[in-house]
Amino acid sequence: MKLFTFIFIINIHKVELYFIQNKNKPICANCKFFIPNKNECSNFGTIDIVTNEHHYKQALAVRKDNNKCGEDAIFFKSNYFKFITVPYYFLVENSIIVLIPIIIILPSLLVFLFMIK
Repeated sequence: MKLFTFIFIINIHKVELYFIQNKNKPICANCKFFIPNKNECSNFGTIDIVTNEHHYKQALAVRKDNNKCGEDAIFFKSNYFKFITVPYYFLVENSIIVLIPIIIILPSLLVFLFMIK
């Protein structure tokens, strides 16, 4: 019975390898060029020279095109500041970014005013 269990575990392991095809390839969400709230790649895009607006390519389209990043993520660079960029894009998406200076400046201004008196 132990031999049958051992063979069964080996077969499950082999089947698992067939279903997970891209498990060793870099993920766009961990790249420093990835814009999470729009699923765009900031490494590939254009700038409108009149209005200075940035138009980026979709990350999925960039990964499918072998002339750009490709499936192997040729231009992938790790995002070591993901703990800052993800909350930043969340705030931008929800238009809370305007409230941050008010939340930071107002208490310091009040402290400064009380110190003067």
